[in-house]
Amino acid sequence: MSHLLEIPDELYTALQAAAEACGTTPLGWIAAHLPLAAEIAGTHEEPAGAPKTLADLFAGRVGHIRSGGTERLSEACGEKFTDYVEAKRKAGHL
Repeated sequence: MSHLLEIPDELYTALQAAAEACGTTPLGWIAAHLPLAAEIAGTHEEPAGAPKTLADLFAGRVGHIRSGGTERLSEACGEKFTDYVEAKRKAGHL
């Protein structure tokens, strides 16, 4: 069974823009934001260009992860990093 939903033009325009930004259709965008609707309608699609792995998701990001504790997670990490950077500099990669 299908239903007809009437929405104002400006709301549809915003919905269409949001869907295009995610690489999907307005119906796909609605289904993606209503998890049960995606299963029922069978329209749950990955947006084009969406990351497939954690490596893809975090590609190009720089930072570190805090463990929440105050103890060091490895020994001599500062010295090891300094040695690594110095080796890269000597090899001409910096």
